Parts: sequence; structure tokens; C-alpha cells
Amino acid sequence: MTLDQQIQVWNAIGTWLAGIATFAAVVVSLQLARKANSIRLQANAGIRLIFAGDGTPAEEHVGISVVNRGDRLVTINSIGWRIGKGKNARHCIQPVFGQYTHQYPKQLAHGEQASFLVSFTAMPDWPKDFATGFVQDLRPRNLKTLRAIIHTSVGENIEVVPEINLLEKLREAAAQPCGAGDLAHKAAPGP
Repeated sequence: MTLDQQIQVWNAIGTWLAGIATFAAVVVSLQLARKANSIRLQANAGIRLIFAGDGTPAEEHVGISVVNRGDRLVTINSIGWRIGKGKNARHCIQPVFGQYTHQYPKQLAHGEQASFLVSFTAMPDWPKDFATGFVQDLRPRNLKTLRAIIHTSVGENIEVVPEINLLEKLREAAAQPCGAGDLAHKAAPGP
């Protein structure tokens, strides 16, 4: 092979390598742009205690905390629950109550956090009502499908697996016998 032929071969190889590098650069830039536009939330749902620090007893809440880990501004429109799968799935929206909670809608910039709480002081029957009214079937197989759902303004929903302390609270509340108020309410004749 002559020197001219060797130069032509290496020239062709260089052209191919440059084309491959250009293609790889385009793919990487598209991936980065898509990642920057995606919603990246980190969330958890469980039982939370809040100590006011003024000598009053701690308040128990069901709490869903959300942190925006992405670069995009995110608006949380609401938080709800889902249990079951497929056509048997049931959904509900969770109102928030208490003095320490954020309200809907809540905008989160990069790195910001919001806590959505339901105070058991304001709603003492929430665990029992939720366990018996919404969850209904507290067997482990069914509880594995329970999810908190974070609804965003762009239509993307983020699912959160509840912590064990919340599942235990639901089982405990469902096992409690009806209170005097519950019995009076259920025994009252209808109109």
C-alpha cells in the first residue's frame, strides 16, 4: 500500500470517528435537556410527631413530605391516595388540616421542601375513618398496594409507598372498637 493510499484510509477512518462522536454528542445533549425538563421529586409518607416547644404534648400527624430535586419549578396541586390495582383501584384526595401544614397548590423550586399534614388533633378519627372507610381490607396483600399520590400541575403523578408506621397505625385504628360517639351516631334512627 502506498503512502497516498494509507492517507486515504486514515482520512476515511477519521471521518467515521468524527461522525460517531457528533452523533454521541447530540444524544448526550438531548438526554441532558430531557433530564433538565423532567420532574424529580423525592417524597415520603408516614406518621410524624411535631413538638411545639412550649410544653404542650407532641401532636401526631399523617405527613407527606416532598422535596424538589430537579431544576424545574414544580407545583403540587393536591395529594391523594390509591389502593388496589387495575380496575379494582380506588382513589381519594387528601385534604390537609393543622397549623403546621403547607396548603395546595404549593410551588417548589429546586431544593425546596413542603410538608402536607393531617393533624390528629384536628381530625382525631382520621386513622379509623381512613382504615375502615377507604382502605377497608387491611390484609398485608392489599396494604402493599396503598400509595400516596402527588398530583402536579403538569399532569405527572408521583407515587409514594407509605412507611410501616402509617400502616401499623391504620391496623391499630381499625382494630379499636367503636367509641361512644360512633355508636350513638350509628344507632340514631335515619330520617
